[in-house]
This record gives sequence, structure tokens and C-alpha cells, in this order.
Amino acid sequence: MILLNYFEPETNSWQQISFARLPSQLSADARVWLNLNDASAEEIQQVLHRFAIAPTLAEDFSRKRHPPKLETQPDFSLLILRGYADPDFSEYTSSAQVNLLYSKQVLISLMRCHSAPLLEQLTPKIAVGQSLVVTDWVKQLILSVSGSYLDKLIAFEDVLSELEDNKLQRGNDEQMALMMRYRSVLRKINRNLAYQKDIFADALYEEKSPLLNHFSGPDVRDFYEKFERLHSMTDLYYDQLSDLVEGYMSTTSHQINERMKVLTMVSTIFIPLTFIAGLYGMNFVNIPELANPNGYYYALLAMAVLGVGGLFWFKFKNWW
Repeated sequence: MILLNYFEPETNSWQQISFARLPSQLSADARVWLNLNDASAEEIQQVLHRFAIAPTLAEDFSRKRHPPKLETQPDFSLLILRGYADPDFSEYTSSAQVNLLYSKQVLISLMRCHSAPLLEQLTPKIAVGQSLVVTDWVKQLILSVSGSYLDKLIAFEDVLSELEDNKLQRGNDEQMALMMRYRSVLRKINRNLAYQKDIFADALYEEKSPLLNHFSGPDVRDFYEKFERLHSMTDLYYDQLSDLVEGYMSTTSHQINERMKVLTMVSTIFIPLTFIAGLYGMNFVNIPELANPNGYYYALLAMAVLGVGGLFWFKFKNWW
């Protein structure tokens, strides 16, 4: 189903009309927003054909998954963004993909988002009695996409501090697995933010960027700074998690080494004792010491001397 909102300049009001009633020629002050979230593939192709969207733009716009990008043709620009739709960073289900085709009068939007609250934020708001330009909607959507990351990244700072405190006090394998999951999610969203940061970085430093045809220089700089800051935050948190993981591995390795040192010392003490016991436990007929009436006590004394001597030797070497 195609949801079509049409601003009628004569009545200065918004109307929901069917796609068939859309005028073939739009007046200079008319505005159109086509919401294709619930549209079928055939309806999407019908809309793209109606506005003579170039095949390359139409193909990218129709894809269910596509990296963030900006591409411009003479009449329409394609902007694909990705927001973060999960409640936190403990798991990564899928991104909220925002596909936009826009001109000065027409906005065609296709949102794929499994989070109802975020989808509500990504829905352009129609102000009663106001004829907002299409670029105002696009700006609102760009800010909503950046906001979908920002709130969760700010909240994650406290989670990261708690993880660090817990690791120092009572680190365990469960926390290690949680840190690895967080790190994996941050790596994935870092790629999305890098794509989006580059979109606005290119627009900021290119004099003939297509974004500058619709947005002012300060707006483009604001977009770039928001995504650059988000990208830097994910880099920082990823590095901090990597440090925590390496610290946990170092602590675990040190604990294992300490246990192995104790086992090694015990083994070193009992090796000569086992040798003596094994030597005089052999079933040879002629073992002279076996005939000695005090041989048992001599063997015990030798074992005691070797055992205690080994302990003193380890203490002398400061091995324990």
C-alpha cells in the first residue's frame, strides 16, 4: 500500500490521496511525500516509473540491504542511511535502513526497521498549516538516524565502566563473553558510521557536492560532525573493550602460571621421593639395603631431607 501525502497550495493543507489521483504535473508550491514502507514490490516499481527514476537509483533504492551512500541524478538524489534499531549493544539484530529519494518537491521514503519507537522517529512529521520543504524532512531524518546511535552510546559509557570495575574485582568467563559480544556489535556499527561519516565528509570538502544543492554549508558540517563524533566514540569504546579483554586474558594467564608454579614445585619435590620408593621397590633378589634392619628409617630420612631441602631451595631462590 502506498501512503501518499499531498500539499495542496490552493487550500494550504495536507491531504492523503490515492496514488492514482496524484497530478501529472505538480505546481511550483506543491509538496509530495510517498511512504512505501507497506508497499509491494510492484507498487514500488510503479512509483519509481511514475517519477522517471534512473535505473541505477531505482535498483539501489529497492534493495533490502545496501551500504549507506549518496548518489545524485539531475532530478532526484538517493540517500541511504543506517540507524541503530536494537535497545543496546548486547546483540545486533539488523540495522534500520532508511532509503530516500528526494527532489525539491518530492520525497519518496522506504524504511526497513524492526523497532517501532525508532520507526516512529524516522517518519517525517507533517505540520498542519505549514508547507515544509522536502529538505527539512530529509534533515530531520538524518538527525534521527544519528540520534539512534548517540543515546545508546552515551548509555554504554556507564555499562563499560561497570564492566571494568567488575573485571578488576571478580572477572569471569561470562563477563568475558559479554565483552566479546559488545566488541563485535561495536565493530559492525562502526562500519555503518564510517560509511555515513564519509558521505558528509565528501560533501563538506567538495565544492560541487550534490548535498550543497539542498543544504547549507553549516548544515552539512553539522551532519558530518555528528557522525564523526559517533564514529570516534565507537572507536574509543572498541579500544577500551579490547584493553579489557587483553587485561582479562593477562590476568587469567597469570593465575594459570601461579597454579602451574605450585604444581611444578610439588612435582619437583616428589620426583626424587618417587625415585627412592621406586628404586627399593624393585623385585631383584640382591638389593643389599633391604637386609639392613634400619633401611626403612634411612629411606624415610633421605626422603625427608630431600623434600625439606627442596622447599628451602625454592625459598632461597624466592620462587615462593
